Amino acid sequence: MKKVGLLGKIRGIFDRKQKIQLVVLGFMIFIGGILETLGVSGMIPVVTALLTPEELQRYVEEYEFLGKICDFLHIESVGQITIALLIALMAVYVIKNLYILFLTYRQNTFITHNRNKMISRVMAEFLNRPYEQYLGADIPTVFRITDSDIPQTFSLILALLSLASEVVVSLLIFLVLLLQDFVMTMFIILVFGCMTILILKVLKPKMNKIGAQNQSIQSRIAKWRLQAIYGLKDVKVLNREEFFIRNYYQTGKIGADVSRNYAVLNNTPRLLIETVFIVSVLSFVAIYIQGGGAAANMVTTIATFGVAAIRVLPSVNRINTYITEIAYTQPSLDFVYENLQASMKTDAMLAERKANSQKEKLKLEDKIELKNISFHYPDTDKNIFTDAGMVVPRGKSVGIIGASGAGKSTIVDILLGLLHAQQGQITCDGVDIFKNYESWLAQIGYIPQSIYLVDESIRENIAFGIDADRISDERIWQVLEEAQLKEFVKELPEGLDTSIGDRGVRLSGGQRQRIGIARALYNDPEILVFDEATSALDNDTEAAVMEAINSFHGKKTMVIIAHRLNTIAKCDMIYKVEDAKLVETTL
Repeated sequence: MKKVGLLGKIRGIFDRKQKIQLVVLGFMIFIGGILETLGVSGMIPVVTALLTPEELQRYVEEYEFLGKICDFLHIESVGQITIALLIALMAVYVIKNLYILFLTYRQNTFITHNRNKMISRVMAEFLNRPYEQYLGADIPTVFRITDSDIPQTFSLILALLSLASEVVVSLLIFLVLLLQDFVMTMFIILVFGCMTILILKVLKPKMNKIGAQNQSIQSRIAKWRLQAIYGLKDVKVLNREEFFIRNYYQTGKIGADVSRNYAVLNNTPRLLIETVFIVSVLSFVAIYIQGGGAAANMVTTIATFGVAAIRVLPSVNRINTYITEIAYTQPSLDFVYENLQASMKTDAMLAERKANSQKEKLKLEDKIELKNISFHYPDTDKNIFTDAGMVVPRGKSVGIIGASGAGKSTIVDILLGLLHAQQGQITCDGVDIFKNYESWLAQIGYIPQSIYLVDESIRENIAFGIDADRISDERIWQVLEEAQLKEFVKELPEGLDTSIGDRGVRLSGGQRQRIGIARALYNDPEILVFDEATSALDNDTEAAVMEAINSFHGKKTMVIIAHRLNTIAKCDMIYKVEDAKLVETTL
């Protein structure tokens, strides 16, 4: 596989519009570099006018175009020339700094807006992945790519833009200095060049390694945080707080050491270059004087280099700092690039599915049929189902039973279209569900064993994923009545606005399941799928929830997975999962 370089990866993660924006920014940076150079080079005639006015007078007399400018502006004396130069230099700095401020605005607009766009793109890709890919997903790493890797990638791009800006400024200023004193400028360029090569060869690989360590440690920190928070009840009951606190602290301590090493190495170029620059320039002056040169002859040169150093030295420092920052953040760019390459495959899959989907909506009028289903999970070759089949007639309730681990929940995931069988077909009235998958999902209400509830109101949990201004309270009350939860909610002081806490901690198990049923009913689906929806409830609570479920017999098409036989006692048909088959049976 062809290795892609840094710039190639940046091109790979941006679309055409973003690339054009980058080119425009590059041009603006070049203009900024010219203005920065004007600011520094404009100091030379000002310093000359202040320190050696007779030299300035000689220039005016020697160069005809300067004399014409003075005549045009009615300037007659060196003092007036000096005032004009000071005013011109002030104007240059005002214009330059206003432009640099505008450039900073444009740079950061590009960075912040496209960073948000990319984070949203990665989230969209994650949510649109085939369900099988979630089964082995590293959730802390998913969090890291949005919370750390993408911001780091755009830090790299900003550093790259800033690096380009500083390189342009430094080259133009060095060009001005070459005209002022060729030998001394070449000496300084040689010194800076050696320093940069040293940093590229020694510090850059170290920063790259530290960046990769930071990536790894961020995933581990996120892992301990998620495990402790999501398992809070178990952590407290088992008295394991100290275990998670200790591991979180120890992992964070390693992260702190990585951050410290980055800070030290990132500051090394600045201190190294500053030291070498001062020592080199003063050594050059000392050697010049020791060789018999007159210090007076170097007044203008030293003054010019002093002014240039104010701008060049920080610029060269930043160039090398940006080089190390790019090295540190490159592992994040590599990871983002690989993920976005994968997302292109997902986008292609979605586009193909959309292109192949039929315009007619699927509508269950006769039956759902699973034909010759063979399935195994991606990480194993052992079949969960081999040539299995099942029929679900419209308006009937179908129960599915079987031993633990036999594949009851798997067949439901296949029926829903979440898992893709290696062989076989799922049809709705003879039409493959993947011909119009969105239409198929619109017919289904799904109630799992564990209802996912968010720390919001009852209203928002039932109308899950629907914008607030599109929620119908009338429909909310209807489904609450169907789920036999209406009276409970009416008695609450805040009614539908009652917050249920994180994962519904303020509700009982039966109430959480009824919220799940109400959610499934909100869009008035034809098919209800209960995936062991009552298995975690006690007998009395299960009986109450089953009363609500049984009220849909004959009104909805139902598929009910259960451990306990009494749960499916009223089903019209029952299938047993055994020996990788679906066998119709009776109680």
